[in-house]
Amino acid sequence: MSRKQLSLLAIAVAIVAAAGITTMTLRHSQQSGAAGRVKADMVNTAAPVSEAQIDRALRDANIPIQRLSVRHVGGIVLIRGNGDAASAARAVDVVKGLGFQRVANLVQPITPIDDEALRRDAERQLASNRALDGCTLRVSCENGVVSVSGTVQTELQEDVTRSVLRTVRGAQDIKVSLNKS
Repeated sequence: MSRKQLSLLAIAVAIVAAAGITTMTLRHSQQSGAAGRVKADMVNTAAPVSEAQIDRALRDANIPIQRLSVRHVGGIVLIRGNGDAASAARAVDVVKGLGFQRVANLVQPITPIDDEALRRDAERQLASNRALDGCTLRVSCENGVVSVSGTVQTELQEDVTRSVLRTVRGAQDIKVSLNKS
């Protein structure tokens, strides 16, 4: 789980805990003077639906969300993954159809890959690295995969090329095919 996902989960848990404490405090303050009287409310008499069952229902609905993740925390169903807004809304409807009232839609939109911008960024970073002076490098990018071919003078320059390409933001993968001159 990424740091951002852990942060979002921690925030959701904190909100649920705060809501529970607030509810308990309000109910306690609203009780009449009868200290010995205890009242219990049944919230849901149906058998609870597991995370696996929620996940199965979403997959059976053929909702195109990549890296789908479902968590049930304190009465709130958290849906995570990558997909478009319409798919995320359909996923929420499916979960609510299972009887859940509170659903947190954490589906991130899929952003299209800009191959030209990735190529330019890779070229800029390679050109600005003084350790690669004297190298002949050709950079291309297709579907987020940055490819570099050409010639280097030393093995160290090949290692530097790989290291520089790992810092290109948004690159899905890197391919290096270099010859030594």
